[in-house]
Amino acid sequence: MSTTSLGLDDRSLATKIYLELRERIIVGSLPAGTRIRERELAEELDVSRIPVREALPRLEAEGFVRTIPRRGAVVTELSLQDVRELFEVRSSLEVLAARLAAAACAGGADGGELADALSRAESALTEGDDGAIASANSELHEQILRLSGNDLLQRLMVPVNGRVRRLFFLESSRDQQVLCAEHRDLCRAVLGGQVELAGSLAFAHVEHSKTESLALMATLLEKSGPDSPAVTGS
Repeated sequence: MSTTSLGLDDRSLATKIYLELRERIIVGSLPAGTRIRERELAEELDVSRIPVREALPRLEAEGFVRTIPRRGAVVTELSLQDVRELFEVRSSLEVLAARLAAAACAGGADGGELADALSRAESALTEGDDGAIASANSELHEQILRLSGNDLLQRLMVPVNGRVRRLFFLESSRDQQVLCAEHRDLCRAVLGGQVELAGSLAFAHVEHSKTESLALMATLLEKSGPDSPAVTGS
């Protein structure tokens, strides 16, 4: 991949490389435990090692990589505790986002992009493409966040959304029909300006997802072996 294909002429190299690596980790093309080799990555992206090195602290701050002495940056594993903590945060912040988004719609905000995101999620489900379903579900949640109109909340949710997307890609075996139905009800409440209902549905959706995710991740841990501290994904 060259700098041209990355579009590195219109944004900083470090930012573009950060986004590229972040996406690879989220979708699993850089699995947990993978060492980020600066020289090889710089050669692949046709850049110097400096912007690659500058991108790594941002990834570490968001929990996607960790620095190990004498090994450098390594893609982090996803433990059961990580998943539990993620849902603890989601149960508060996503409920707030849903309530604010519904209030915005009640006040006349345009919910067209959220409606479009729901349509794409439903289409992805019909097509049965696991990767497209995960991406569409993530986009739907991000559209609710944007519709909230709260800049601080949106900034706080950047690392959370990244981890949620990573979890979506690991959990392709979940019942996507049920998830889609929950998303449909939530979006209708938001677009209808029903603040209390949107908040309640968002909380129920997160709690339901938490129960299923913890059970699924526990199974994946068991398959990884009794001494494995985390789920690596692929």
